[in-house]
Order: sequence, then C-alpha cells, then structure tokens
Amino acid sequence: MFRKRVNESEKEGGTAVKVKKVKKPMSKKKKRIIIASAVVLVLACLIVIPRFLSGGAPALPVTTGTVEKMDIEQAVTIKGTIQGSQKADVASSLNYEIVSILVQEGDVVRKDQVLAVLDSDSLQDDYEKAATALTSSKFKYEASKTLYEEGAISKEEFLRAQSQYDSDRITLDSFNIADKVNIKSPIAGTVTRVNVNIGRYANDTENKQPMFVVEDLQNLKMDVRISEYDISKIQVGQKVTITAEVLGGDSVNGVVSRISPTGELKDATSKEMVIPVQIDVEKGNSKLIAGVTAKAKIEIQKKNGVLSVPIDAILEDPTTGDSYVMLLSGTVLKKVPVGLGIEGDFNVEITSGDLKASDQVVLNPTFDMTDGMTVAPMPGM
Repeated sequence: MFRKRVNESEKEGGTAVKVKKVKKPMSKKKKRIIIASAVVLVLACLIVIPRFLSGGAPALPVTTGTVEKMDIEQAVTIKGTIQGSQKADVASSLNYEIVSILVQEGDVVRKDQVLAVLDSDSLQDDYEKAATALTSSKFKYEASKTLYEEGAISKEEFLRAQSQYDSDRITLDSFNIADKVNIKSPIAGTVTRVNVNIGRYANDTENKQPMFVVEDLQNLKMDVRISEYDISKIQVGQKVTITAEVLGGDSVNGVVSRISPTGELKDATSKEMVIPVQIDVEKGNSKLIAGVTAKAKIEIQKKNGVLSVPIDAILEDPTTGDSYVMLLSGTVLKKVPVGLGIEGDFNVEITSGDLKASDQVVLNPTFDMTDGMTVAPMPGM
C-alpha cells in the first residue's frame, strides 16, 4: 500500500537520510464502494445495536423491492442461422467431363435454367451401346417367343428373354441426351456455391460437395431449436423480432411459420429434447443475408400497465405449489398469497392478492419468515 521514495538509508556527507513513505491514491470507484458499504454498515448498526443493548434479539436484515404497475413482455430468445427459404444441392448422376459452366456465384437463376453442360460424346457412346443392347435383346425376345409357342423352350427361358428386352427398352427410352448433359437448377434463386471447374468431371468435387448450391434469398428463414421446456409457449403465427451483427442497431420482423411434430436430442451428451421451429423473415431489409448468425425474440405475450413484483420476491410452497410474497408494513412482515400471470425478464404479473402499487416486499424470502416477524429493511444497492 506504500511506496518508498528513497532507499532504506543513504549516506549524504555522513548524515543518514530518513525514509519517506507516500500513500497510493485511492480510485474514485473504490471510494464509492467503501462509502456505500460504510453507509449500509452504519444503518445496520443503528437498527441492530439498539435492539441488542435493550436485551431483544437483533432484527433480521432484509432487502426489499417495490410493487409496481408496468408493461410486461414474456418472450423466448434463441439463436440460429439465417438461410434461404429454399435450398437446392445440384448434382448429376452421370460422371462426365464438364465442358461449360454458365453461371457464377451470386447469379440469380430461374427454375430449369442450365447451369453447366457435360460432354455429350460420352453420353452418345452410352446411348449407342444401349441401342445395340436393345436390338440384341429384341431379337432374342422375338425368337424365344416363337420357340416357346412351338414348345421348344420352357416358359422360364421365355420370361427371361422378355424381361431383358423390357429392361433394355426402358434404358434406351430414358436416354434424353439434352436433359442429361444440361445440368439445370430445380428452383429459382441465387447461385451461392460453384464447386466445379471446366475440364473436370461432374462428381469430382472436394468432400463430395454438390456441383452447385442454389438458394432462394428473396425469402429468408431462420431455423431454431426450442427447448422442450419452452415449446408449449410457441405457436404458429407468433411475432418475432430478429437482430444480428450485420444489422447494427436495427431489427427485422418475422413470424413463426412451422413447428416440427417431433423432437430431437439437444446434443450427444444431453438428455434434453429440442424441437425444430422455422421462422419466416419479413422481406425488405437488404442488410440481412443468408449464412449469418442472428438472435430471434419470439413474443409470447405482452400486457400493459399490470401490477407486478420482482421475480425474486416470489416464495413458492413446494407442497401445494401456491405462491406468496412477504409484504412489509413498516418493519413487520405479512405473508400474502398471490396469483401469478406472465413473467418478464425481471418482474412477474400479479393477478390476485392484497397488494397495491408502491408496497414493499422482501426479496429472496425464506420459509423461516413468518407473519408478524420484525425485520430490518436494508436500502437497495
């Protein structure tokens, strides 16, 4: 706590110099804390010491809160990722060489628009092989039919020839070369990923990614997972306020559009279940983009001008489930049964009970507190 200005002792012309010590200046914050603590201590002493000197037991110090009329909003807040309302992973079943890529990331495409073209020479070879196979199986089928009718072969041999012919015919009929070599978008939207290059093969992508990803970014959504303990409060149609870093201080409105009929485990180590919920984002704010993390505040219920107490003032009987507050009349306690309504972040609505605005109630009451008990109310910090 002290600093030395000079060494413990020094010689100046044979004379010892005395050590000087200077106090380190106290910060303003520390001064305020010490002053506040001192005030509380003095007030406690003024209440407790006189009772102790007079032979009575010292009163129990308690902190208090105020019964107030206020607006209370009950909400569930959850984080999630903004996504396009539709997303398509575009791939090809044919691993042919890519000869043309017609789009790049950020391009807006319509449904069935061609994104890339594969090498048709390879497909033409496959088509010709399929046509040759069909010609051969057709000949065998017709010959088997004649032989079967003459009784020269068994029915099983005839059916095998017929089955092969039918299979080869279906294969050739499916060869629409234009459809197979032209890779099309199945939805209208924005190309958000291009994972292929000209000269490589359709399935030659890193980590087996799709050739293209197309998303509907005109209609955004937010997929969140609501705890099983809160899902009973969530309903389709509830209003949602969405905030995100990319929005700065702004917010975007949304609405709960879908609630999954089944739950899933929160994670591999938890037994808690969560239920997937979809929130549709209102159009109109170009700052909000797919892929960013956002916070959704789902409005459950809101009431204006209702009587309320701090949540910490509620005492619940574990046996009956009834709720109480400890009302202060001067320094004397009174146990008051109360009915509870919606719960906000810090206060809870009082729907019944002998309370009025400006009444003082004990915060964090205990079951040791009884009617008529004298306490020492402490000022709030």
